[in-house]
This record gives sequence, structure tokens and C-alpha cells, in this order.
Amino acid sequence: MKSCILTLTLVLLAATVVVAEETPEDAKIRDSIPLGGDFKPNPQVGAFVVVGHGARIIVSKDDGQTWKQAFFAAPGADHGPWATRSVAYTNGVFAVPVAWGGPTIYLASDDTVNWRHLTSGATKLPQSKDDPRVMTGFTWSLAGGKGAFVSSGYMTFSATADLGKTFTTFGMWGAFKDDPRGKLPNTHHIGAVYCGDASGRFLALGDNRGESGPKFGHLLASDDLGKTWKWLAPEGLDASTGRGALTSNGKLLVMTDPIAANAWTSADAGETWDGPHATGTQRAALSVVNGEFWLCGKKSRASVDGKTWRDLPAAIPEGQLIASDKGTLISIHSQRFNIQRSTDGGQTWQEVHTFVPADIKGGAQGLRDGAFGHVAP
Repeated sequence: MKSCILTLTLVLLAATVVVAEETPEDAKIRDSIPLGGDFKPNPQVGAFVVVGHGARIIVSKDDGQTWKQAFFAAPGADHGPWATRSVAYTNGVFAVPVAWGGPTIYLASDDTVNWRHLTSGATKLPQSKDDPRVMTGFTWSLAGGKGAFVSSGYMTFSATADLGKTFTTFGMWGAFKDDPRGKLPNTHHIGAVYCGDASGRFLALGDNRGESGPKFGHLLASDDLGKTWKWLAPEGLDASTGRGALTSNGKLLVMTDPIAANAWTSADAGETWDGPHATGTQRAALSVVNGEFWLCGKKSRASVDGKTWRDLPAAIPEGQLIASDKGTLISIHSQRFNIQRSTDGGQTWQEVHTFVPADIKGGAQGLRDGAFGHVAP
């Protein structure tokens, strides 16, 4: 019975979104994209992938020297069927979740040139109705690791451990009914991260949208590649608001509070935390560069252990950094319409690509996320 209620809730939510947000033109574009599920990873060539609203996907396969827009669907803002703010990589495949407040799809590629739906169409999720292309919505972020993609958004997770052949879903409504803390409050803007091969764990941090619950929000963990989740009761986060960034260098987790200019660290995949540690910078984007944690803003700082932070070159632009296996740095920003490149650790920068933003209101039209990985030639 509870499963039926969950399914009905998801279907009604998705139906409301479709009526309010999607147009026939949007559906036509979505349906014209080929199905996937039969990817053939051949990770030989290093590639950057950066994304922005409108399902804008821009790629480079020559260490960031030249760039090509490989996909663009339609103008999109922070909410709607073409909202795009995340990209993930695992085992030779990139994937991009598209839509926030609209029917969600996941696009994927094993060569960064040809983009298809990640799904094969074999799995119809609760709100898919008769369209297997529609994934669990809403999707705020996607994480990749150990051959799996795990999405998180609003009280739901979806995951595929076979590169889109099949999917599983997990709803948080009622999932923790026996927890002594009571019902998990509504939580959205959930950001997922892969903790690294040592633990194999996926971790997700969600804003606290209820009147009760810990100040830092809600931390959830999956130890089976996103199929099931547990609600953690981590130690050491009482002073954190939980509204910052969370990332991993494969061994250590760092969570930042951009307003308070503090950081917390965890060496046991999120069970216990140490902090707060002063970062010396506010409202800066958190990235991992060659195993280090870099905060890039008006004042940029870096740390090996998340506790002691040092100054970075003043020339480093604000925004997210993505590093290649050769040490090349790529800089993007949600309010900037270009891509910048550095080959000397951030001392000097060159603009290597510009694009024309979409003519739409409702959100910054720059680039929202980026990743590096190896794909087929």
C-alpha cells in the first residue's frame, strides 16, 4: 500500500510539472533523442565536458585547447525542462541530468561527440507513464563512480549500475519510519557525491526544508551503488548550516559553508566530521585539483587536508575548476560565457572558447558544471 502511495505521489507530481512546464516542442526534442543503454566504453582519450542551461554541452578532447558545442536542446533557465546544472563521469561514460521542475532526462556519451538518452528504455520509472525516457525528477545533481550513476533531487534517488540498461529508485517518503528521529522532513536540492573506491559509498547532502531536524540539513548514504539509502546521524556537524558544497578527493570529504567561510572534513565517508576550520574566503566555488581542495572566489585558497588553507595565485578566476590528467586547468562560471585555460597552475589564463547565451530570463546562462574523464577516440 505504501509503495502505491509513493508511486501515486510521484506520478501526480510529475503530471503537474508536465502540464505547467513542458510544451509540445519540448516533448518533440526529447523524443527525437535516441535511446541508450548500449554504450561501449573505450576510455583512451582524455576529455573535458562542461554544461549549462538548455542542455548545453561543450566538449574538448585536446586537453582544453579547442572546444565544440556537442549538444543544445532549447533555451532553459533555473527551472523547467531544459534546466541543466550537473555532469558526472564513470568508467568511460559521461552523463548529464536535464530538467528541474520538468520531465527529467539523462543524456550520455561514451565519446563526448554523440549524445543519447542514458536509459535503454527497459526500465519505466514511476512517473515515466508510457515514456521510458523520463527519469526520476526532480534531479538536482548526478554523481558517478564504480560504474554507476546516482541521481538526487527532491526526496528521491535513482541509480543505474549498468550504464543505463536498468534503473532503480528510492523514495524517502516513509523510508525511515522506524527512525527514532521521526519522519524525514521534506528535503530538496540534494547534492550527491561519490566518496571513492576505498569505501564505494555515495553520499548526499540535502537542505533542511522542515521545521525540525539538524541545523546542517540531512546527510544520506548508500553502500550499494544507490539502490538503498540510510539517514546518517553524523557527529561533528552541529555548527554547519549544510548549505554549502560537498566534495571528495577519493579519500577525504570536505564540506564548506560559503557564508561563514568554514570547512569540515571527514575521513570515514561521512560518519564523523572534524571542524569548523577557517578557509579564509567566502562565497567561493569548491573544486578538487590534483587531489587538493581549491576554493576559487574573490580570494582563492587551497588545502591538502581541508584544515589548513593557503593562498592561491590572484589570477585564478572565480568559479569552478576542472583539472585534466596532464595538470591543465579549466575555469567556468555560471555568469560567464567563456571557458578559460591555464597550464601553469593558475598563474596565467587564456580564453579558449566563448558562446552566445540563451535569450531567456530566470537564471544565469553561463556554465554550471564540468568534469574530466577518458572516452573513446
